[in-house]
Amino acid sequence: MRRAVRRVRFGLFERVSQRRCFFIKEALKSLLALILLAGFCELLLPEDGMRKYGRMVVGLIVLFFLVNLVMRVGQDFTLALPEVSVAGGRADPAALVAEGVNLRQRGEEQAAALTAPAVQAKVEELLQTITGTAGVQVEISTAAGQGQRVRVVLPADPGVPVEVLKRTVAAVLAMAPDQVEVKKEFAEEEGS
Repeated sequence: MRRAVRRVRFGLFERVSQRRCFFIKEALKSLLALILLAGFCELLLPEDGMRKYGRMVVGLIVLFFLVNLVMRVGQDFTLALPEVSVAGGRADPAALVAEGVNLRQRGEEQAAALTAPAVQAKVEELLQTITGTAGVQVEISTAAGQGQRVRVVLPADPGVPVEVLKRTVAAVLAMAPDQVEVKKEFAEEEGS
């Protein structure tokens, strides 16, 4: 599950970085066009003593564009600090730590909510491959204070001991086997 959370965090980072990359990509295209235009204008300058001044003006225009580009990119990278009570001009360290823990917990909850359906589908697919039974259902839930719990519903006899399934699901999701519950929704045959 931690790997899935990391993937989601990386996915969110990718979306933000894609927007920034789009901006940078467009800016670089504009810069390239400006440099080509400057080169063309430089070719049009006459071969006399004024040519060096013309080159200087074109260079200053390109330099101004670069500085402007760096300033715009720098404005996108802002750091938003959490609001914390300030006593005597200093932030309370305990409040900073509490806010950091709260922020981390909210992030983990959001990541788990985003990844749970995909993880459930992959675990269901794995269990269906292991048992050869279609219709295996996996429910991943995160109850407050209890941590993560997994419930596996088997529609038919899996042909594999339940403890093996518990250990397999626990190993795949990096959790303890006692957090995995296996429910059978079929009538067990007596005498087998």
